Amino acid sequence: MVRSLIIFLVLLAPPAFADEGISLTPYRATYAFHYRGFKAGLIHFTLSRQTENIYIYASRVEPGLLARLVVSPDAVEQTVLQIDAKGVRPLSWTSEDGTASRDKDGTLLFDWAAQRVSGTVEGQTVTLPTRPDLQNRLSMQIAVLVALLQDKPPAPISLIDGDRVKLYSYAYQKALQLDTPAGRFDVVLYESTRQGSSRLKRIYHAPALGYLPVRLETLRKGKRDSVLELVSVSPAEGAGLRPM
Repeated sequence: MVRSLIIFLVLLAPPAFADEGISLTPYRATYAFHYRGFKAGLIHFTLSRQTENIYIYASRVEPGLLARLVVSPDAVEQTVLQIDAKGVRPLSWTSEDGTASRDKDGTLLFDWAAQRVSGTVEGQTVTLPTRPDLQNRLSMQIAVLVALLQDKPPAPISLIDGDRVKLYSYAYQKALQLDTPAGRFDVVLYESTRQGSSRLKRIYHAPALGYLPVRLETLRKGKRDSVLELVSVSPAEGAGLRPM
């Protein structure tokens, strides 16, 4: 794993900047998910390039034995997004809970020309106007990563959640070293909050991995609720990888 990580670092850095935006290296990252002190399984995130500026970012759950009671191993979430001079803009978002029922599934289409988002989420019709900082919960992660790669503080992000839009802010806390199952990294810690919410997220970004998070903590009323820790990361296969 150490050898593959070194190769990945060479491929990842530095990222390519151009007038049309930033070019990201496709990757596959696996995180161990802990919920209230118990290991709940793994979550796999994959970023792949569809065309020059169009990417697909997906997550797939690999629940542990107990977690299978509430989460299907076939659950998958995906967003198609565009990265250019206008920033990170989602084009679509889909979520399937992996069961025969469609009650928990969702689909959203982002029509930036018509300035409208439409679709259904958990059986509820969604029609909302777009705004420049609007993201879904997957594209939001890439928007933060791109901002950090461009040496910019992550701007407040409007997150579409069902038929509502919630505003999240990011604040730099400190730099430190952090041990993870994937190794030790120099990281920068950011905290994400939402006005009126008792939740706080701590995200530890590793500059050596193109600011990929190596640990994410969710706290509710000051108590740690869940943790994601990086287990492995590698170039995504068949994604046309090249040194940048």
